[in-house]
Amino acid sequence: MKKNDKRIDRVYSFFNAIRGNNTPNEYQSVLAVLKKVMVLQDCAQNEMDYDELYQLMESVATDFEIPNPFPEKERFVDIYRTLQGFDELSWTDILEYGDDRSKFRVPESIVDEMEKNFIDGFQEVLIAEAEKFSPFLERLVETHYDSHFTLTTMDAFYYKVLNEMFDDNDMVDIKQTNIYQYEFTSEKFDLILSVPVFGVRDKADESSEFICREYDMIAAENLALHLRSEGILSIVLPAKITFAGGTVKELREFLQSMYCLKEISDLPSGIFDNTGVKTFLLTITTGRTDEVTIKRFVFEDENARKTGNKKLVVQGDTFVLEDELTDMGDWNVDRIFEAQDEDWIKFQESNVKKQELGTVASIFRGKAINRKDPNGSIGVVNISNIGEYEIDYSSLDHLDEEDRKITNYILQTGDLLIPARGTAIRIAIFEEQAYPCIASSNVIVIRATDESLSTIYLKLFFDSPLGRKMLVTRQQGTAVMNISYKELNNIEIPLPSIEEQKSIAEEYTKELEAYKKAIQEAENRWSSTLSRLQARI
Repeated sequence: MKKNDKRIDRVYSFFNAIRGNNTPNEYQSVLAVLKKVMVLQDCAQNEMDYDELYQLMESVATDFEIPNPFPEKERFVDIYRTLQGFDELSWTDILEYGDDRSKFRVPESIVDEMEKNFIDGFQEVLIAEAEKFSPFLERLVETHYDSHFTLTTMDAFYYKVLNEMFDDNDMVDIKQTNIYQYEFTSEKFDLILSVPVFGVRDKADESSEFICREYDMIAAENLALHLRSEGILSIVLPAKITFAGGTVKELREFLQSMYCLKEISDLPSGIFDNTGVKTFLLTITTGRTDEVTIKRFVFEDENARKTGNKKLVVQGDTFVLEDELTDMGDWNVDRIFEAQDEDWIKFQESNVKKQELGTVASIFRGKAINRKDPNGSIGVVNISNIGEYEIDYSSLDHLDEEDRKITNYILQTGDLLIPARGTAIRIAIFEEQAYPCIASSNVIVIRATDESLSTIYLKLFFDSPLGRKMLVTRQQGTAVMNISYKELNNIEIPLPSIEEQKSIAEEYTKELEAYKKAIQEAENRWSSTLSRLQARI
């Protein structure tokens, strides 16, 4: 978090005013009471005298459920006069700087990574134990103003302050509830952000209905239950979630069987103040994903613990298929990186000819489509039309456009199509249709420009673990895949003789047809069997 000297000076001016009357542990609650009195005074139709202000202060203290911080009215009057001369103190200031008893705050770098899970448009968003995110709550709410936020806290005082902070915002609800208990809310959410309590010895009762008794693990299980379809849980958990046995292993298996693990990010030790617990940022979704992104973050500043600069940079970035991760039995990030590095080393050390893709193919993005025309004569291939093996031409969008505006975008037989954005990488080969087709702007087109390259062979390579890794390393962003078509030019691919490529492509095509035929025959047989059996009922 970047410290704002002016804000800090303002807060400590308030501290100086109340020092001697209250203990440091009381500063936050005292400042909250004084601020609320000032707000009510400003809203009052008539100027209040000091007797009325003192009575108001007592009422506010009762409302905040704290003892009267100024038993002596004269002391209250003196401090109130002093504070009236200062710049206004915000509720964010009170939450961020006013509490000596609870210094745990989520650093800005973690909030920035979590924020990448937001999408444009409306979302139901839950920020659990919102006081931990206090320096950035207003920023998140203002930036994503189309979304509805639910902020939870277990603390009665924080509940009052958060209500004051967002009193005039209909898109924010505050709830005093416990995320470590079943049914802490009946609602479900599109996005949940959480940094639960970790590194504590206390555990839930043995009668707990959760898989684990550790509160951090309980939070992961409980919050995931409150995800909507295609929802995302972004949660920080201690390293034991990746390797521990017993009930933690059961929780890993539960999360992988009931949800999809989208990303595991290894965070540097020391990312959180006052604790050296090793942590990971996990992205869990109810949506579909076949791959798990693996990242390792390090501090941009080598002396981050001394300087306080907690900005993160990606040191390593790879992926693993979800089925492979399940077979591993744990989420050992180090082992995943090692395995991927070995593949890369073997490729580099192999004798096969290697060549940059841009030297044997042209790579371009499709055309931006402003309007559709169901009766148009031009087909448009979107991301949704690209399947694992082929393109679904039956559901193409259409448009009507002048030939001169689409000439450079007309697709040709053999063009390789890759989604530029989305949550999964699927690759298919285009086959010419009875009508001209173009790709949308969210699709990347790779067209062989040299007789030494077969795009069917190229698809097979990109579908391989090594080829998929190469595509992922060209990915920009985290939550949503965003591949730069320009970066693909620099990918170094294995390029055996064209005869060998054609042999591989022919066998692939032959076996794919046999596979599709077998699937169709099995489906027909199953459908026939169901009809026959149901007729006997």
